[in-house]
Amino acid sequence: MLKQHRFASHSPDERRRLSDFGHIVEGALLGAVAMLALLNALGIAAWAWLAWSLLLLSSGVVLLFLLYARHPLPDWSAIWSDMQQHQHTQMAAASVLAGAAELVRAGTPNVILGIVFPAMLVFIGMSFVIHEQHGTGKAVAQAVVRHRILGATLAIAGLMRVTEIFLGQPSLAFAWSIVLLAAAVQLLLYREPAGAYEMHRGHRAQH
Repeated sequence: MLKQHRFASHSPDERRRLSDFGHIVEGALLGAVAMLALLNALGIAAWAWLAWSLLLLSSGVVLLFLLYARHPLPDWSAIWSDMQQHQHTQMAAASVLAGAAELVRAGTPNVILGIVFPAMLVFIGMSFVIHEQHGTGKAVAQAVVRHRILGATLAIAGLMRVTEIFLGQPSLAFAWSIVLLAAAVQLLLYREPAGAYEMHRGHRAQH
């Protein structure tokens, strides 16, 4: 049986470890999506679109699980009310929607369904740009910079994917996959800075 914890019971050190774990898991899933998309773009594996669509959907489900299933139901409203976790929830839902759209699209050139995935990348990218951060002033400043870089990388990948859909340029399919892989590497390497979640001070990046 899954061991649950109260949302407010985590110490700053526990929250840093949980955040690092979440970034690693999501980075690994996004990296797999990028690699499979790259194989598909290169024409090496015709089945790759199905695999990365399933992984994309799974990444959202996993994030929702990490956010909610580990906490009792009465805490869910508090999780939703926390701006950082609220943004994480929206990102997870967007990933599920994009993965489902790609599965329904089934590798066909359906433009309407096709733009759901890149729209998700841009949405999540912009969410990272304005992502809520908690901690000391120095920790928040460091986290904001890294999240803005990550967000810009995701948004660029999304815009490149949209351009590929409308122009049909194979080189763009290769390019956005590489940019998405760069975003995945950033997630894998991200570690919360010292002082994150200390003093429970929040900051929202402004652009």
